[in-house]
Amino acid sequence: MSFLLKGLIKLYWKFIPLHKRRPCVFNETCSNYVYRTTKEQGFIKGLLAFNERIDQCRPGYKLIKDEKNNSYQLYLKDGSIIKDDNISPTLLPTSIEINTIKE
Repeated sequence: MSFLLKGLIKLYWKFIPLHKRRPCVFNETCSNYVYRTTKEQGFIKGLLAFNERIDQCRPGYKLIKDEKNNSYQLYLKDGSIIKDDNISPTLLPTSIEINTIKE
């Protein structure tokens, strides 16, 4: 069954262009994470990884700057906190406002 899940992810990669995909909040994209987990641990763990990622980042998040450490933390809707080394660089601000919820 893992070949089916990996095949669906490969189809997604092939037929959905990068510019049409919703940006991932994680440094390792959700599809890469699910693919890797499925390849290493099997179909059930891959499905659980998919469900975990969907629960964590949808429908929104909150990016907070830690002034003391000059770093960022991403607070996800499920209560998880992601440290800045695992946050996608595309989400880290250059000059955007922090402490806002993205929907």
